[in-house]
Amino acid sequence: MNYRSLIILYCLQKLNGERSIFGAFHLLVGKKSSQTISDGQLYQLAHLFGTLNHLTREQVEESADFLLKNTFIYEIDPNSYKYSLTNKGENILADILDQKPLPKELNGWKYFDKSSLFWKRLSLLTQVLSNLVYTNKDYVTIQQDEELLEWVKHFLATQKLNRADLAIKLYNECLLCLEQVTELEASIFVMRLTSSNKIGYTIEQVSAFYGEDETWFHLLFINSLHSILAYIEENTLDFSILSLLVVTHNDMLTLTSSTRKTYHFLLQGKTIEEIASIRKLKKNTIEDHVVEITYNVPNFSIKPYVSKKHELKIITSLQQIDTKQLRLLKESVGDGITYFEIRLVLAKCGVVHESK
Repeated sequence: MNYRSLIILYCLQKLNGERSIFGAFHLLVGKKSSQTISDGQLYQLAHLFGTLNHLTREQVEESADFLLKNTFIYEIDPNSYKYSLTNKGENILADILDQKPLPKELNGWKYFDKSSLFWKRLSLLTQVLSNLVYTNKDYVTIQQDEELLEWVKHFLATQKLNRADLAIKLYNECLLCLEQVTELEASIFVMRLTSSNKIGYTIEQVSAFYGEDETWFHLLFINSLHSILAYIEENTLDFSILSLLVVTHNDMLTLTSSTRKTYHFLLQGKTIEEIASIRKLKKNTIEDHVVEITYNVPNFSIKPYVSKKHELKIITSLQQIDTKQLRLLKESVGDGITYFEIRLVLAKCGVVHESK
């Protein structure tokens, strides 16, 4: 079994037959929808968000066919694309993960966008600095994006160090970061860098060089980026160069684009009904946005939407019946409390609900 199919199998195990295999696909490619974000939190898959952003539907279907033919999974309902693992599937998943476990520092939900831009900036800066140091003007940049090229030009123009000293400092900071990851991850990272006399390897080339699975090596590389970003954030003062390569995200950037627009109106004091009218959306859609905001924006108050009495009743029911299923919680609290209120309280408590 290749590691791509293993990841699909792992996601299906977590989804527990409650979402289709394409729910896993949307999460792995990093689709920023309210449903995908909620599923990532609910099924403890947020760490894989966007980690296989080049995955295709065809590849997912190929993996599903492979898993079905080998009786690792079975379809719950015909044409539902919802699957559960067989005992055989559970066993092979455990066996392979024992040999090649999922990298521990993956944090796709937090670093998906950050890690991609960080790598593009770092790889381009490394190449440009290397060629500057060796006074080589005849080369093609590995990144052709005009915005990235302008960023590097601006970065170099604002540095006080000369090119040689800047290159040494960048090297030392990278070395310190690579000491935080495994030897294999460090090797993959370095092999992918381009210098004045070497073109960086692709993941396909690196995995072929080692005779290993491409998806496995891709995840190891992503894991190294996430590890490095976390380390830089914790020790910013030690990384005067690398810290400048990290894009700063505020809480707003963790929201979907439509939810950001709703949040903008909420900050203006608009009600849910007013926002629904202004944006020509259903009230339920705006309520979904408010729940997403509650999950992602610290200190966001739910007082305008849930009375203290209702909040305490929901929390008490949650503790008494020990469930995250909305339907069961709704039955417990009675008709006077809405699903929206329940979802908001759960979001405020950091509890991810199961769909009604």
